[in-house]
Amino acid sequence: MNNADTVIVDVDGTLAQFEPSEVHQWVLKKEKEWDPFFAHMSEAPVVEPIRALVRILKAQQQRIVICSGRPDSHRHHTLAWLDRHEIPYDGVYLRAQGDDAVDDEAVKQDLLAQIRADGFQPWLVIDDRDAVVERWRELGLTCLQCAPGSF
Repeated sequence: MNNADTVIVDVDGTLAQFEPSEVHQWVLKKEKEWDPFFAHMSEAPVVEPIRALVRILKAQQQRIVICSGRPDSHRHHTLAWLDRHEIPYDGVYLRAQGDDAVDDEAVKQDLLAQIRADGFQPWLVIDDRDAVVERWRELGLTCLQCAPGSF
């Protein structure tokens, strides 16, 4: 690990309870409909064991980076949810504007480059989606898959 000091954490399905069957019509397709998705997810309960783990890691001096396929244009929704649930973070990285048709795993690979360019040194990722977990591992990171993610 050498100087590694950062844990990357996903939001939907990882920190926020997420049922793919409830939101698939909005975000699990090429053209995303973010407004109804965020209306639904604004009330999503926190996944308590993951929040507890993030707090433990933060108390151990790890830097916490939130990395999500949510669009940066809706950053305020994500930050409000994180703050309301008292989830510590040192950075938040979201999907670039216009990247809705790009697969989550490619989005997160691009975000990893930015995370590293910003001086974070990740050694661990917590995520749920199978394809994304596989990509994190291909990129040389240990990824803890916290929920079923075959969607």
